[in-house]
Amino acid sequence: MGEEVPRRISPNVPNWKAGELQIWLQQIGFSGYCEVFEEQQVDGDLLLKLTEAELKEELQMKSSLTRKRFLRELTELKAYASYATCDPSNLADWLGSIDPRFRQYTYPLVNCGISRSNLPNVTEQHLNDDCGIETGFHRVQILNAAKDLLQPALPCDTSEPSQEGPDVFISYRRLTGSQLASLLKVHLQLHGYTVFIDVEKLEAGKFEDKLIQSVKSARNFVLVLSENALTNCMGDEEMKDWVHKEIALALSTGKNIVPVADKFQWPDPCSLPEDMRAVLKFNGIKWSHEYQEATIEKIIRFLKGRPSRDQSALAEGTAD
Repeated sequence: MGEEVPRRISPNVPNWKAGELQIWLQQIGFSGYCEVFEEQQVDGDLLLKLTEAELKEELQMKSSLTRKRFLRELTELKAYASYATCDPSNLADWLGSIDPRFRQYTYPLVNCGISRSNLPNVTEQHLNDDCGIETGFHRVQILNAAKDLLQPALPCDTSEPSQEGPDVFISYRRLTGSQLASLLKVHLQLHGYTVFIDVEKLEAGKFEDKLIQSVKSARNFVLVLSENALTNCMGDEEMKDWVHKEIALALSTGKNIVPVADKFQWPDPCSLPEDMRAVLKFNGIKWSHEYQEATIEKIIRFLKGRPSRDQSALAEGTAD
């Protein structure tokens, strides 16, 4: 195309500018439509709202098979996208907990003013007419799950961790790692794993108990090492930091720990509390935004118990 294409593309699709959209079109094999998308000033917001009729009439995508291929790629993008900047109640992960594919409905729900608090009041007609959810069975599943939001939370039993815990517990630094953590959750769910990730603000009491139980009962512990992920752990001898607590608990209970690094600089081991230093000895994976599927496949191999023995893989990337 005669242009230098950036190596990374932001997962924040609603905030995409024209340049990021052009990169995505090239990646999915639709570079021939870059010009018309640019002429129509299509950005991330408009991309997520595109209809098949608009593709045909406004964007000159005349072939029905071409439109089907494009819409298939767009549906996948909607399922993997981050909606952190427009989804304060985290409908995306709630929808993903019903079925990972349902994350594709996040943007139309959010744009209609729907949140977790008012979702139980939504009707099937709202989902169909206002939110454009055409598949009837999907509407029924969403509405049935919404009824559970009206039920009071069950008391948290802290005596013994659940024997049927999640396959994976994802630990992350909220400030810099929430987007990657949510993306990992979706990818792993699509590969058949059950995943725990705390998506609400930490509260004292029962939520803390649930978090501790979830670490104990999980079979694997994925640690998102984003920028400055361990900074608050340094000198935290009283274990006030939650990432420190989660790591120390995972180490003490012998979890299969899989670090996933993104823009992370390894700290001096002596700067970390002794009860968590051993995490620096675990081999891990360098996250690649450009080759997400290859990275996920490597993570899955680690989850199946076949990690390398040293830390060098973090510097080598993800390709085998």
